[in-house]
Amino acid sequence: MGVWWVTTIGFVLCLGFVGATFIHFIRRGLDSDDAKRIDRIKDEKEE
Repeated sequence: MGVWWVTTIGFVLCLGFVGATFIHFIRRGLDSDDAKRIDRIKDEKEE
């Protein structure tokens, strides 16, 4: 029965690492500050 606990805990840890990596890259790709830096909207004052 101990083998099943170790397997379950290892599987949960692996899912956690994969999930954290996925969320990290999704949040990095959807960073709104980066979009403002790259594609600036001209203000009326600048015209």
